[in-house]
Formats: sequence, structure tokens, C-alpha cells
Amino acid sequence: MVPYDIPAQPRRSGFQSARNRSFTKRLCVGAALGGALLSGGLSIIGGGTEATANAAILGDRPAPPGANGKVPVSGVTVPPAPFKVKLQPAFTAEQPIGIVTRPDDAAVYVIEKQGKIRAWLGTAFAPTPVLDIVRLVDSVNERGLLGLAFHPTKRDVLYVDYTDKRGNIIVSELPFDGTSADYAKERRLLDIPKPFNEHNAGTIFFDTKGLLYVAIGDGGGSNDKFNNAQRTDVLLGKILRIDPTLSGDKAYQIPKTNPFVATSIGATPRKGEIFAYGLRNPWRASLDATTGDLWIPDVGQARQEEVNRMPGGQAGWNFGWKLREGLIGSKPKGSVDPVYNYPHADGRCAVVGGTVYRGKAISALTGWYVFTDVCQGNIYALKPNGANWSAVNLGEHGSYLTAFGLDNDGELWATSLEGQVYKLVGA
Repeated sequence: MVPYDIPAQPRRSGFQSARNRSFTKRLCVGAALGGALLSGGLSIIGGGTEATANAAILGDRPAPPGANGKVPVSGVTVPPAPFKVKLQPAFTAEQPIGIVTRPDDAAVYVIEKQGKIRAWLGTAFAPTPVLDIVRLVDSVNERGLLGLAFHPTKRDVLYVDYTDKRGNIIVSELPFDGTSADYAKERRLLDIPKPFNEHNAGTIFFDTKGLLYVAIGDGGGSNDKFNNAQRTDVLLGKILRIDPTLSGDKAYQIPKTNPFVATSIGATPRKGEIFAYGLRNPWRASLDATTGDLWIPDVGQARQEEVNRMPGGQAGWNFGWKLREGLIGSKPKGSVDPVYNYPHADGRCAVVGGTVYRGKAISALTGWYVFTDVCQGNIYALKPNGANWSAVNLGEHGSYLTAFGLDNDGELWATSLEGQVYKLVGA
């Protein structure tokens, strides 16, 4: 990604501009530099010694060019869609980085990076936050309260994903009475150490069967130093799938249909939680409830961004990082190409997912995957084109967009790190 500072923009809601620029710069520029600024000492994640970890690394280097010596790219020119959309301002929040709703609940739940969840009730926020764990969350740079999910049938709990003061990735279940969540009764499902500050991912969501998906980055640092994304004996660089139901002394169960249950490579057991792997920083993955397709945008390091799709019914796919970035590099055996990739050109630097639109307000957009780039801000969509997907520009632009989310009517919302929350409407 392009190594430059993002210029300061006007602030709409009075929060700390330096912090906002830092987060955006880390998401955009930090990916280019490979996370050169460390958050602490190195550690081996997932067990083993440094020697064995290094033995698994195929060179700590940027991804090489293609076999013909040229860098293959697509997505340089994005044609306009036959219609346009508009970002309609709805309300403001403090560093919003996600929108979540739950069935039979009119509230729109906003994830604020510094450690709060707030419920927008249509004309104002609820008087008190649903959750306030600011004192417990490390929200520096790419860290923070990053994810929220509601179980499809259990109304008395919610789930969060955040980075704690140690820098670990925490996924927890909290009691929820419909108004507030009780952090004092937190039940931790996952507590994952990381070697570096960056690449926490953070999206969590459920499928209709009550299985919880967790997007985890590779742990940060340049070129995935410990080869976490390609290793199946560690949880970093993956999409995980678990059943958050207590099982004896275990905080969750591993679905029997996961691809690596009770398998190993030689004497090294694979992690049964893994559902997909080979990912760098899958920012705002999503599940299309209609088709079961899993959409995984993955933030690139130095040259390309990518959007991946794993069709419903599939599991265990390898998306290639660190040996492959977009279409650059040697394709690992059995790995899968992205459905769309684009270069760091025209001001683009880091992909932001993203969901398939299933609402009624913009009928022409139905079934298309909507996404953006945090630096450039143009709203794009991938539309089905036979067995392929073609990108179009939807004719709208937002500043520092960080996420999209669906409400209960299937309509799209978007958040900006600048504080604005939008609803996507027809132009």
C-alpha cells in the first residue's frame, strides 16, 4: 500500500483526531509497511520452538512476482454501474467501526472502537451504553472493540470480539437483558495471543444453525514471520467456526462438520476450529444468509487487495497468504484465487467489506456484494457474471469508511471512522 500519511479531515463529533488518523494510517499504510512498528517482544504462537516455526517459513520476504516476471492485476478500471447509490447520513457516533442488528429488535447496535456498544433507537441513542469496557480494551492503532454478534435464537446473551490490555484477541459471551450486557459475568470462549499489534481482524457472526464464525488476522508483522496463515496448527490467519455451547470444562464445542476435526499433519494435530485459512487480515467478513456463501475481504500487504468467496457448503479453503497476495506470488497447491483483486492505485490502499445486499429499497443491487476501500472511499459492488463476478462503481464516496452492516430489512448501513453512520439508499 502507498506509504503516505492520510491528511487530516474535518471532525464532525469532536473525538480525538490523532487517534483516528493513527487507526486509518495503520490500516492503510501499516499494511504496506508490513507492521514495522511492533507492540512488544516476539513470541511463537500455537506452540513449538522458534526453530521449528522458522523451519516452516518459506522465506520472510514480500510475495514474488508471477512466473512470467510480471505482476498480474485486475480491477484497475472499474466501470460505472447503470445506477447510483447515496450515503444518507443517519447519526454520529464515536469511532464507529461496525453496525449489527438482531431479529425482532428495532435498535441498530453500533460498535465503537474504544470499547463501547450503543443502541440507536431511531431518533436517539439509548441513555446508557449496552456495554462499556473502555478500561479493559487496548484500542491503540488497529486494536479495539472490533466485533459484536447476536445468537439467532438465544435472546439472553451477546458476543463480542476485542483486544485486551495484553494485546490478546478475546471472544466472549455476555449475559444480555435486552438493554445492557453484564461484563462481570463474561464467559470467555477464545483468548488468543499475538506476536504483533496489527492484523487482529475482529468480525464475528452467526449462521442460522447457531455456529459462530470468527475472523482472525495473521498476528501482524511483515510477511507473516511465523507463517501463521498457512499453518493449520495455529488459529491466526483464519476464519474459525465454533459452537459456543458449554461442553464439560470446555467453553465451546467444535462442529463435527469442520474440515480439520481430528486430523493432523504427521504428528502435528490440526486445529479443529479452523474453517478457512491463508488470510492476512480479513477485515469485515460476512455470510450471505440466502446462499450460505462466505465473503472474505483480505487486506493486502504491499501491492494488492482481494475479495474472496467460499460458496455455501464448502469448507477448508486455503486463500494463499503469505505465499500469495491477490494474484501475486506462487500459488500454494490446492489454494483458491480471489474472485476480485485490485492494485494499490488510484488512491486505494485497504479493502473494507462488505456484504451481499438483500433489501428492497435498491432492487437493482439485489444479490450484489458491496464493499469499499478505506483510503479512496468509493462504493463498489461485485455483480454475478456467469461463474465470475464483475466489479462496478456505484457512484458514491465516503470518508474513512470502516464497515457495512445489514438491518433487519436487509438494507445496508455504513460507518466512518470520522463518526458518521450512513444508510445506503438509491440516488
